[in-house]
Amino acid sequence: MNHWKKFHVLIGVLIISILLAACGNQEEESASSNNSDTEGNTEKKVLRVGSSGIYPPFISVDSDGKAHGYDVEVLEIVGEKLGYEIEWTFAEFSGIFGMLDAGQIDTVANLIAATEERREKYDFSSPYAYSGATIVVHDENNSIKSIEDLKGKKVGVLLGNNLHSFLEEWNKENGNEIEITPYQDVSGTYKEVALGRLDAFVDVKITAASRIKDEGLPLKIYGEDYLIDFDYAFPFVRSDENKEFLQAFSKEIEKLQEEGTLKKLSDKWSAIDVTIPHEE
Repeated sequence: MNHWKKFHVLIGVLIISILLAACGNQEEESASSNNSDTEGNTEKKVLRVGSSGIYPPFISVDSDGKAHGYDVEVLEIVGEKLGYEIEWTFAEFSGIFGMLDAGQIDTVANLIAATEERREKYDFSSPYAYSGATIVVHDENNSIKSIEDLKGKKVGVLLGNNLHSFLEEWNKENGNEIEITPYQDVSGTYKEVALGRLDAFVDVKITAASRIKDEGLPLKIYGEDYLIDFDYAFPFVRSDENKEFLQAFSKEIEKLQEEGTLKKLSDKWSAIDVTIPHEE
């Protein structure tokens, strides 16, 4: 009988040991799960940004594939504040908005003008830059002093951007006398004007001033007035899902403006202060 009692005691101890081990495993699994959740919460989310990568001083890409420029630093600061890492996708500018529409990217960084036409389709962040269109000519060219003077001339534009649309429309309304030549890559167009292969190039004034200065090209801006004013902002697909994020995103840009951070970035990257809003 004593043997049976010992046997029952051993069985009982064994059962209790198994139950305790099972509880311990559950606690470990639960702890592991909680750690995973905690780690997941601390991991940065990703903001997918599309760009041509060839629009200095706002964005350019070095030989290692790293992006640099005013747009880049604005995005990186805002992303850091909101807990997002920036994931870059580079493509020809003419296809960038198609990628945005298809959900392949979340926004575009290419000094995008928040035009009325674009605002009909997309929601934009608060502006992070202000400028307008200008005409770039050879520094010995004194014949072009207004957009009217482009008639009969060969004029370059960046394919598919808002200035391309602006010039095409103006040309159509004013006799179609300008020979408009679109380019995929803005880089070579300035040299085309310097070499006399183009009479002029229409670009954003802040971009033009910076390129002429940085590259030492024999070019100039035709005058002080803008052909058309633009506010520049980051576009997002219009959706309920994006609303809350866009509000937080815009708030951070506004803080950068108020704190003077945008001005510091402008001084670093641009030959002209891009942070001064247009007078109404």
